Amino acid sequence: MSHSYNKKVKPHSFELMGDLVLRENPKNQHQQTQKGKFEPNWLGPYIITTVYGSGSYQLSTAEGEVLKEP
Repeated sequence: MSHSYNKKVKPHSFELMGDLVLRENPKNQHQQTQKGKFEPNWLGPYIITTVYGSGSYQLSTAEGEVLKEP
C-alpha cells in the first residue's frame, strides 16, 4: 500500500534566494488575525535564505525580516 502511494509522490527541491514559498499556518498561534473556518491555511509568500541538510529551509519576508523557526 505504501509503495503505491509513494509512486505518486514527487519530491520538491527549492532554490536558494529565488524561490517564493508558502508556509503552513499553525492553528495555535497567538497572533491570529482571523479565527475559525475563515482563517487562511497558508502564510506568505516567503523567500528562502538558507538551505539546511535535513530538508528544512530558513525563510524571510520580502522586506528582509528572517523568521525565527526554519
